[in-house]
Amino acid sequence: MPNSPLFSTYRGGENRVTSSMMAVFQRLELSLLERLLGAVAEDSALQLVAFVNQPSGAGPSTPDARMSAHFDYWFETKTALNALGAEQLAAHYKNMTAGAEHQRLFVVTPDPVRPAIIDSLNDDRVIWFNFRAMSDAIDEVMDEDNTFVGEQARFLLRELQTLFAEDGLLDFVDTVVVAARFAWGEYNTLGVYVCQPDRSFRPGLTHMGFYTHGAIQPKVAAILDQRSDPITFDNNTADALRAGSPIDQRIAEAIETSLEGGTRPPGQPYRVFVLSRSPEEGSVELATPIANTPASGGTFAWTMGQRYTRLAALTKPGVGTTLELKAAGG
Repeated sequence: MPNSPLFSTYRGGENRVTSSMMAVFQRLELSLLERLLGAVAEDSALQLVAFVNQPSGAGPSTPDARMSAHFDYWFETKTALNALGAEQLAAHYKNMTAGAEHQRLFVVTPDPVRPAIIDSLNDDRVIWFNFRAMSDAIDEVMDEDNTFVGEQARFLLRELQTLFAEDGLLDFVDTVVVAARFAWGEYNTLGVYVCQPDRSFRPGLTHMGFYTHGAIQPKVAAILDQRSDPITFDNNTADALRAGSPIDQRIAEAIETSLEGGTRPPGQPYRVFVLSRSPEEGSVELATPIANTPASGGTFAWTMGQRYTRLAALTKPGVGTTLELKAAGG
């Protein structure tokens, strides 16, 4: 836990994180808080206080200046993945007045992607971001101008980032990159990744990349489906899956192709990922393959099994080597 007395009295999960975040917000200058929330919400028009010279008053009144504030911001914070509930979110949303321009419901979670239930409200005033985005926004506002952020505010914001890190709220990965000498061709043909039945992967993954020929290949696939139970590669299983959903049919095709080509022994169980094959299905095209450049200058592969990274780092402009990927936070 950060050593600052500001955080020392807060204990336990969401309450600690929320209380600490609000305590920092309370102590920031309004202009800095405005920039921070605007950055994390991707809304440059977000305004807490308005300063107007010679505003129009009632009748012939034209005062020299006016300073006004009118906003109502609500916050809901989760510290566990996939913890946001539709019923709770709907209840919070009822606190907002229909059409009120200066109201916002900020939802903060560690999830790597926007929870689908946010979109169900169909209201741009409901704003979701994760703790990584908040940390990145802190870096952004402090890098804008070294003289803009005072010493105390800088200390508090860095302490808040430390709190996020210590609670494991920043260290999420959403992409696994697999060694793919054989798997790269199979993916491009069938849109699947097949591996040992007991192979484990981190939770929360949304995408899969492929490392072969000394580089992370430029097509990063969205994970459309992954079965928790192994799938036996035999004709009976393929026939049963053929009668199912489009996802099932794709797995059936993979089984049939594998059996016909003799690439895997029949009757063996495997773990299967069904992956996107086009941008329409969710694939992401990188600007270029990301070439392996070991820090030692040697020839070690970037991964010989699987390695985790972030899609935001893979797609960051200018990332063309694994060293640049590391510097980008991947």
